Amino acid sequence: MKKKRHKKRRAGLIIVWIILALTALAAVAVLLFQTRSFEVEGNSYYGDNTITTWIQNDKLSVNTLYILAKYNFTDADLPSGVESMNISLKNPWTVRVTVKEKEMAGYVDYDGVYLYFDGEGTALLRTNRLIEGTPYIEGLSFDTAKVELGKKLPVEDDSIFEKIVEVSKNLKKYNLTPDRMSCPDGNIRIYFGIVEVILGSGNYEEKLQQVQPILDKLAELYPDTAGTLHLENYDSESESIRFVPSA
Repeated sequence: MKKKRHKKRRAGLIIVWIILALTALAAVAVLLFQTRSFEVEGNSYYGDNTITTWIQNDKLSVNTLYILAKYNFTDADLPSGVESMNISLKNPWTVRVTVKEKEMAGYVDYDGVYLYFDGEGTALLRTNRLIEGTPYIEGLSFDTAKVELGKKLPVEDDSIFEKIVEVSKNLKKYNLTPDRMSCPDGNIRIYFGIVEVILGSGNYEEKLQQVQPILDKLAELYPDTAGTLHLENYDSESESIRFVPSA
């Protein structure tokens, strides 16, 4: 009986020591892994403060291990314009955040600021900053009262976003930088100073390949002449391209 009581007493002591050790480890984790600072990289559209504020909106973010687990091992919510956030620890109390932002397809004027959207037409960002390389879109009609960040812009025909993405991709390919883009009737138009270029509704790569040589020729033959370059019906078999000077 004494041996049994001794074994029970020893087992009880072991359990107590395990509990004390776990408690000590938990206390160390709470104190040592207390969030004190952030280092943010990879962000362009969002400021560092916007990213850190987003993370700190969670009351449990006072612990760096919690932040590490939340953003690397769960489907955590992200800002609408962010594709991913990778979290690592520089040291137990400093969180390093590597941001990958979504690519903006275009922006429109909205409620006194700029509203940026992606290639699927999802509203991503409202800001008064201009993001370099993102085209300004005119004539994109939608119900402004129904706009929500993280959701598609409420347009009648969302195929327009595919057109904008294709045009933007080929503008970059051929090093073209128009002042703005317009799509009032589902057909894309781009503007280079006083020259309007009507691209129509498709075959954009072939059409945009012609633009720079034509603009150079127009500057030579019709310097300082405003007008419209008609490429809406252009294809590889076209023998001529029409330029109509403004009246």
